[in-house]
Amino acid sequence: MHKDDTGQVIPFPMERVRQPARGQDRLAAALASLEAALAEQREAMAGFRATLGELGAAVHALEGGAVGLSTRLGALHRQVGSVNRSARDLEAWADGVLARAR
Repeated sequence: MHKDDTGQVIPFPMERVRQPARGQDRLAAALASLEAALAEQREAMAGFRATLGELGAAVHALEGGAVGLSTRLGALHRQVGSVNRSARDLEAWADGVLARAR
């Protein structure tokens, strides 16, 4: 081998050694993370309250519909009762007519 055939040595890149974070920096990062979590929680609670309001309105409308339906069913029940009485009176009259015809 000739002296000129030798390769050049390339230094291997080394990782930079991280300096440990100072206590104040860690505390600031933790507080920022906590503030972000609290902001998300506030948004979630606002959405939850809005949804509860919508649910309350839907339940109120449903209650109004159920009360209206109950009122109409009560009126129908009274009308059916009246028709039933008329039908029984007519039946009794017809039975009487048939009895007299025999």
